[in-house]
Amino acid sequence: MSGQSYDELMAKIADLQQQAEAVRRAELDEVIADVKAKIRKYNLTASDVGLSGSAARRTPRAASATKVKIAPGKYRNPESGEIKEVGAAGRKPGWLANMSADELAAARVS
Repeated sequence: MSGQSYDELMAKIADLQQQAEAVRRAELDEVIADVKAKIRKYNLTASDVGLSGSAARRTPRAASATKVKIAPGKYRNPESGEIKEVGAAGRKPGWLANMSADELAAARVS
């Protein structure tokens, strides 16, 4: 192999990540100025480039809880035994909408 220990390689990775972040920060103002100039030149709006109308933020957004998509089909209510046919559109029953993916698979009726 390379003759370096795992700790040495991890230290190099951390150092390179710090260097990359410093370069990114140094280039960021130039990139933003260039983008703003092109927006003015072509008279672009936020919707033209696929952004919302609100002010853009440089900080990453918190990950929102992902919703479990319910495929059309028949599902059995685990409490009452009722079988409910569910289409792709419309409001899902509360007992069905609150199930995890594993619970959905178990409740599905062929």
